Amino acid sequence: MMYFDSSQRIGAFSGMALIVMMQIESGEVLKTIVLAGLGGISSYLFTLAVKFLLIRFRKKFK
Repeated sequence: MMYFDSSQRIGAFSGMALIVMMQIESGEVLKTIVLAGLGGISSYLFTLAVKFLLIRFRKKFK
């Protein structure tokens, strides 16, 4: 079994990351950032809405 030390792992990971980053266009990165932001905001707002509704239903049925 072959063991890799940390410098070999870092080198392999850095090489893979560099290849992936060279393949991605700048427009794709911007679109991904915008979609991730919208997804995070919508998830947060949905969580707040569910929390509000649960609190309201608990108060109503007590």
